[in-house]
Formats: sequence, structure tokens, C-alpha cells
Amino acid sequence: MEKQDNKKYRFLGLLLYFILRIIASTLKIEVVNEGKVDMRKTYIYGFWHSKLFITPIFFKNVEKKVALSSPTKDGELISVPLEKMGYTLVRGSSDKKSISSTISLLKYIKKGYSMGTPLDGPKGPREKTKKGLLYLSQKTAIPLIPVGIAYSKKWILGKTWDKFQIPKPFSIVRVILGEPIEIKEENNLDEFTEIVENKVQELNNIANKVDKKFEQLYKRCYVD
Repeated sequence: MEKQDNKKYRFLGLLLYFILRIIASTLKIEVVNEGKVDMRKTYIYGFWHSKLFITPIFFKNVEKKVALSSPTKDGELISVPLEKMGYTLVRGSSDKKSISSTISLLKYIKKGYSMGTPLDGPKGPREKTKKGLLYLSQKTAIPLIPVGIAYSKKWILGKTWDKFQIPKPFSIVRVILGEPIEIKEENNLDEFTEIVENKVQELNNIANKVDKKFEQLYKRCYVD
């Protein structure tokens, strides 16, 4: 029964991949690189789970990238598009107490892989930062990049825990890369959890505003 479920979700994942590619081909992505982030270098990117849809497209040109896929049906579903887009996958939880997946991620990051994972995933609470990603940043000395994302037109899946968002075809996607946040060994993760959470929220609020300041900052990037 479990194998049948896996096949079902792998098939749905393949379907999701083609839907993602079709929608993405119509989108216009506007990027503000506030922190002058060189995406050829190794970073850990943090964003909200509700904005996950667009991130495989935005990070498609990052050569070495690793992602965490939860050992759930949802994880099986999202793993197919990620694999198709060149991600190396590690199965497990974003909780720093998940020893096996944490060790695997540490190894990949130290080998020069960048990582982008929802700060509040995989099951919430919504828009509340967990310590897992911050712990990885602290232990590898790789800066964490807060990411704000907004869609000009979107569908919101109201029954999902995160109110998951899907951009409508031909809409504008606004992405803001914040200043790198360095978490040193002596830093308190509880304090940085609040710092990162506030920064991601701030960037999302800016991305949601259509004003002259944003228009002056962004550079245009069109999805192939």
C-alpha cells in the first residue's frame, strides 16, 4: 500500500513539475538584490513555506544546490520537481534534533552547496521561524540570506496550514534578497530566530508594495 501511495505521489509530483514550468514561462520576475548577494557563492536562503512554489525557478541557475524533503506524502510530491530542476535531496525534518538529515546537510553545505528551505516548514506554525536552518548557518559559518517574495496576482490555497500561494499566469513575481545574516558560534539562536523572522516579514511587506522605491531598485529577470 505504501509503495502504491509513493507511485501515486511521484506521478502527481511529475504533473506538478509540468504545471510549474508552464506557469513559470509566463511570469515576469523582478529581483532586488539588497545585500548584493553573489549567487555563485554558497549561501543558505530562508523564506516562508507559502512562497515555496516559485523558489525552484528562482534558484534554477544555482549550480550546486541541496534541499530538504520531508518524509511525508507532501515531501514525496515536491521532491519530483526539485529533482527535475537539479536539486540534491536530503530526506528528513528541518528540526535541528533530526540528527541524520542535519549531518547530511552540514556535509553538503561544507562542500559548497547552497540551500534554500522554508523557515517555517514543513508543518508550521505559519510564518514562525524554526531554529533548524539557523543552526546549519551557525555550524557551517555560511551566512543566511532572508528572502521576501510576493505575487501581483495569485491563488491562495486557504485550507492549507500555510495558506500556500501560487502565482497566476502572466503575473509579476517580486523577490528581495536581504543582507546576509552571519550567526556566530557564540550567538544565541533564540535571539536570531526573532531577528530572521522580523527581517523576512519586512522583506515580504516591501515586496507586496507597488511603489516608486521598489521600481527604482529592481532589476528585471525573465524566466526561460
